[in-house]
Amino acid sequence: MANMTQNSLRALTALSLCLAFGLAYGQDNEPYDADPPDRAARLSYLQGDVSMQPAGEDEWADAMVNRPLTTGDKLWIDQNARAEIHVGEAVVRLGSNTGFSFLNVDDDTIQMRMTAGVIDVNVHALDGNDQIEVDTPNIALSILRPGRYRVEVDDNGDTTIVKISEGMADASGGSQSTVVHAQTVATFRGYGDFTPQLATLGAPDEFDSWSLERDRRDDRAAYSQTAQYVSPDVTGYQDLDDNGSWSSEPEYGYVWTPTRVSVGWSPYRDGRWAWIAPWGWTWIDDAPWGYAPFHYGRWAHVRERWCWVPGPRHVRAVYAPALVGWVGGGGVAWFPLGPREVYVPARRFSPRYVERVNVTNTIVNRVLIKNAYEHRDANPRYRNRAVAGGVTAVSRETFTSAEHVGNHRVRLDEREIARSNGTAVAPQIAPVRESRLGGSARVSGRMPPRAVVARQVIVKRPPPQASTRFVRNPETNNAQREQAEVNRTRRDRVIDERGTREARSEHNDRPGRVQQPNIQPDAQPNTQPRVEREPRAEVPRGVVAPPAQQSTHDQPGSLRAREDRPQRVQQERMPQSQDQQQRQQAEQLQRQQQYHQQRESVDNARASRQQAERPVDTQRTESRPREVERPRVERPERQQAPPEPRQQQSERQQQQPEKVREIKRNRDDEKN
Repeated sequence: MANMTQNSLRALTALSLCLAFGLAYGQDNEPYDADPPDRAARLSYLQGDVSMQPAGEDEWADAMVNRPLTTGDKLWIDQNARAEIHVGEAVVRLGSNTGFSFLNVDDDTIQMRMTAGVIDVNVHALDGNDQIEVDTPNIALSILRPGRYRVEVDDNGDTTIVKISEGMADASGGSQSTVVHAQTVATFRGYGDFTPQLATLGAPDEFDSWSLERDRRDDRAAYSQTAQYVSPDVTGYQDLDDNGSWSSEPEYGYVWTPTRVSVGWSPYRDGRWAWIAPWGWTWIDDAPWGYAPFHYGRWAHVRERWCWVPGPRHVRAVYAPALVGWVGGGGVAWFPLGPREVYVPARRFSPRYVERVNVTNTIVNRVLIKNAYEHRDANPRYRNRAVAGGVTAVSRETFTSAEHVGNHRVRLDEREIARSNGTAVAPQIAPVRESRLGGSARVSGRMPPRAVVARQVIVKRPPPQASTRFVRNPETNNAQREQAEVNRTRRDRVIDERGTREARSEHNDRPGRVQQPNIQPDAQPNTQPRVEREPRAEVPRGVVAPPAQQSTHDQPGSLRAREDRPQRVQQERMPQSQDQQQRQQAEQLQRQQQYHQQRESVDNARASRQQAERPVDTQRTESRPREVERPRVERPERQQAPPEPRQQQSERQQQQPEKVREIKRNRDDEKN
């Protein structure tokens, strides 16, 4: 009987181990969702009536500042209205009566669709794999160099005018293509005849002047104090210097504190939640500076104030929809994540993406990232959760309907917050129509014309098709996938008569006419993972770059000088660069003087201490202290002769005058 019991226990134990191993194996081999792009476009400026149609939606709504834009999103700029979009190293500005949308936004590609109106594209830099394309009804314009490009499409959609102030672009249509150089205006009419009419660039108009003024603002921000502490890939860093101040904290280094906030303010409170695919629930802040601090870095509560801690500057920052932790219980509650705390996406992305989105936004151990991602139901300790007023809560209806959080905030008891559980995973709440639109389906201006919205365009690079997800095996060799991507994106380089390079597609030499794809809310671009790029070398033109530094910290006060900036911008920046060098030299001289003064005070204190410890000599005093004390030499005392008798003294005194007279006689004889 005992043997039977032991055998039964052994069988039960073995069965339990098998089930546990099977569950773990099944969880590890669960397919991942397609990784989202490392960046998103930011709607950074609005003037007038601007409406938006998110990807996959049929309704339009009013656009809002700081809304992230991605593949499939459409914009309509009404009469006397303007808008500005920051995406990667490019800035896109849109004029009146402009129909615009994104065909593709990923790590390397910015593909824009323009059906009417005017846009100004300012490209600051182009890396090796970067592709920027503007598709119009009769041409596909591929930007080949950093510079400034203006594209106009008439109301009928059969004429495209390309104006290039600086840079170079390749215009394709049908089976033909032509290169447009700087200071040139190229007009393309119709769909069959691809012979452009070339002219010289004329004087700027009002839209050009407005774009130049906005560019000067961005150029000043590139040499601001924020640029010394924040990665250049952090979208929206240009607004921080005008709305806050930088200070140094012993625990976190340089932090940024906003100056225009209300009493009792806390992060992730003045704004709303929206559902933006492929990331999911995304925070949209109301503040004009409210983009970079809410999608990059972390927040810390130091000395009774909230301050933003940026991520490492030497890496390419990865965009996140909202860096918050969540509190269980009734309604929906959240709090900002602190430094070294792990952000876990709501969807099951690959571990490689989860690692990159964390290590590029804060300094955190990779083991902690892995543990937090694998044990999502754990209740870790969050620092900002215990801060008074750090947790913000709303009702479920307010959360899903994209209503303003500040007006519908629910008061929470601190004891209730302490009893509730904290988690890094967003609540599994399905979005509704208002969630995807970012509010109610209301348009302040007029609706865009249907002919403009449905107009087809010419493309050179096929945009990604709408696909919800693809299976990615964790055991697949990453090196093989990356090598396949490199082979697929390899391009021929053609040298023209000016010695410049023209990037041409390897497989898509004949552009075709396509229609804007109808992308669903949860759509994922059916693309393979891009090759991880190294940080951009920031060296002036004609100078050999030094070997890569092994340290993870940048040199203090480094500037974001780029070799591919236009010559005009370099000339405008030259006085600023000289002034900044003079300020740095003055600061260095001041630091050296402070060092010498501190060293002199330390030496004086040490000499005083040694003088106080030395015994006092009562027999010999000095009127002034010696600079260097020498060892005292003991000399033997002179022995005095015994006193002479009085008779001998008198005889000696009598002999002295006689000797004096004898000496005078001898001198007189010598003279004679």
